[in-house]
Amino acid sequence: MVSVAKLLREMPLGYEQACFNTQAIQRKRGITDPNSLMLLSLIHLIHGCSLLEISTIGKLSGLADISDVAFMKRFESCNDWFKWIISKLLAEGCTSYAKPTWLEPYRVLCIDASDVCEKGRSGRLYRLHYAIDLFKMESVQYTITEQSVGESLFNYKVSPKDLIIGDRAYGYIKGMRYCLDNQGNFILRLRNKAFKLYDAQGNSINLLEHLRKLDVTEYLDLAVFVSDGNGEKISLRICAKRKSREDNATTQKRLNRQDVRKQKPLSPETREINEYIILATALPQTVLAGQVVELYRIRWQIENYFKRLKSIMDFGELPKRRPKSAMAWLNGKLMVALLMEIILAKAVFSPAE
Repeated sequence: MVSVAKLLREMPLGYEQACFNTQAIQRKRGITDPNSLMLLSLIHLIHGCSLLEISTIGKLSGLADISDVAFMKRFESCNDWFKWIISKLLAEGCTSYAKPTWLEPYRVLCIDASDVCEKGRSGRLYRLHYAIDLFKMESVQYTITEQSVGESLFNYKVSPKDLIIGDRAYGYIKGMRYCLDNQGNFILRLRNKAFKLYDAQGNSINLLEHLRKLDVTEYLDLAVFVSDGNGEKISLRICAKRKSREDNATTQKRLNRQDVRKQKPLSPETREINEYIILATALPQTVLAGQVVELYRIRWQIENYFKRLKSIMDFGELPKRRPKSAMAWLNGKLMVALLMEIILAKAVFSPAE
């Protein structure tokens, strides 16, 4: 793990003043300066120290004379400060994804979920469902449920003009209907045989027949209809692209490992389907299939952030009872992930080392 001091050196210019502007520090009581507050917050975020431990660390180090409850409230007030820092890190080039013009009407949300374990003797397992604004790289929603609750679009509040991007776990008709009913839209990875596809005349569509005609430079844009289970049809587009030879080789190796782990070989059809990136969306035809696939590719690459986020999330002090703590905690984790990305990008290793 990167040291807290090294992360602090990567903070953007003006972050100390932003601490006061965002009211993370309103009165100089207990914690009197931004650096001390950030150091204690980073220790809390990275090492999973409890609030009581943070209070003790603050007193022993001379950073702050503050109780555990007082630090909790001060940490909650850091949420806007963390978001300000995230925006500055992105503006300085931490990521290279500029929002395309055609996406201006939308708030693009990447959704994911991760299992978390409660600290303490109980060790109860929960599932964190969270949504990140792709082009602001800030956490905008979260829900903590029992581990038995699966990944679903129903775990999120969908607002008009939200464009939800999710992997295969979210590719179900009921979730798509829920998204459309709330005036949102989606780009979801398609699962093999998740649901039947029909043409305008009600004839069943064999998707593989269309996919096999693609070469690596072409995009499939197929208008289809699906049934929502209540006798109503939903109009969708299937946008797809054949994977490159290198990407397909990587996929097949992953599937081979999955066969070994599950002791149940995948069908030849499923293996063939995995040679393509296949997406379901209800975006209008003015949005090209290539744009849909490339946007999903950005989400695909943003998985690096999700993985790093999960790797640094100790989840020890799970703030499930206080929404303000949870949002500060999530955005603080995102801030740490971005700072680590900057440090890794600057790293230079000598061949002799």
